[in-house]
Amino acid sequence: MHAKTMKAGTILVAGALLLGGCTGSQERVAAGGAMGAGAGALIGGAVGGGRGALIGALIGGMAGLVIADAIEKERAREAAYIAARSGGSNTQRFRNSSGQDVTVRARTVRTYNNSQGQKIRVVERTVTREGKAAGTDQVEVNLATNEASGI
Repeated sequence: MHAKTMKAGTILVAGALLLGGCTGSQERVAAGGAMGAGAGALIGGAVGGGRGALIGALIGGMAGLVIADAIEKERAREAAYIAARSGGSNTQRFRNSSGQDVTVRARTVRTYNNSQGQKIRVVERTVTREGKAAGTDQVEVNLATNEASGI
């Protein structure tokens, strides 16, 4: 592996880990692409030199963004579960993989018993990105099984 490639990859990974480890959880989501790119550059550089580092950075960056988007979906799911369990509301605020400020507000709007007698809570989630409405949906959480529909 070329010394420059190794040095650049090491700097990318160290910087991404520093960003991901030292900031709040909101910024960790945005760091996913950078961490993936840095790791991909190191691995690709070790296997294929300079060209391998570039290809590895591209593939790693894309993988990091996919993981970061999955984290965003998980945060929205988490807000719904917390609101359902408490019977109240919950707000999750974080930065997504594009660096946008995202807020997910979840509130319990109805509770009922299903045909098996299990308590179901209907939770409404409202998402805003950069202060602009991005959608509203409802999910049903079965408190007995912890299963949810619509998530």
